[in-house]
Amino acid sequence: MSGKREQRQKKRHSKTPLIIVLILIVAVLITVAIWFRARSGTNETVESSENSQTAETAETNENTDGDETGEDEVEAETETESDAESALPEVQESSSLTLSSVYTSSILNPDCGGEYAEEIASLEVTNSSSNYLVSATLTATMSDGTEVNFAVYDLPAGATAEIFDTENQTLDSGVTCTALVCTSEEYIDEDVLMSDTIEVTVSGSDAIITNTGDSALTSLTVVYHCDMAGQYFGGTSYTITIDSLAAGESYTLSDSTLMGEVAVVRIYQ
Repeated sequence: MSGKREQRQKKRHSKTPLIIVLILIVAVLITVAIWFRARSGTNETVESSENSQTAETAETNENTDGDETGEDEVEAETETESDAESALPEVQESSSLTLSSVYTSSILNPDCGGEYAEEIASLEVTNSSSNYLVSATLTATMSDGTEVNFAVYDLPAGATAEIFDTENQTLDSGVTCTALVCTSEEYIDEDVLMSDTIEVTVSGSDAIITNTGDSALTSLTVVYHCDMAGQYFGGTSYTITIDSLAAGESYTLSDSTLMGEVAVVRIYQ
């Protein structure tokens, strides 16, 4: 009996290491499987992340390109609008007036009694003749059909004035000038400053008028403009009368209502 028991115990002991080995092999296989699975998942995650980043980058580039395209379109539209505003038709019925620009201003309008106006048309006009311009009137037709009237008075040869709508019409934004017609103009060819007997000098914002002749001068009409940095402000001219100016006597002309300096353009009796 004891011999059989010993044999059975030996058989049991011999099976134990085999079972342990099998368990270890299974454990190793499970561990390897888990490792490969985890590695595969990591690769998929990385690949997915990379694809996502690539897609986002591509979308960002597309948006950037779209923004740049939009900016280019806006810039092109701005340039077109600017060109349209700066484009000026040739003046009809005048060979002696040069117009450089039409634009809008919000000012106390010297060409409409000093009344304040917003977004009214203004025009730069130059007397390109060799004679003195007594007066001229112009009509501008805008792209919306509005007609704007201008007038300029007493403009010496070569002088430039910024003139304004005489009716203070507020213009809509974006309108452009499509036609300009000079409806009237008058010139004279004479010594408009009586330089044989009168000398005009500038003192600050004033003008000094001196009788350089040998006899008194009476009933002198002095015409002047508001000069701002070498350009007349407004097409309107102003006048004063000097009743008498003895030989060698001077008269100081000042006008505190002007925004600029006094510029004497004509003196006559």
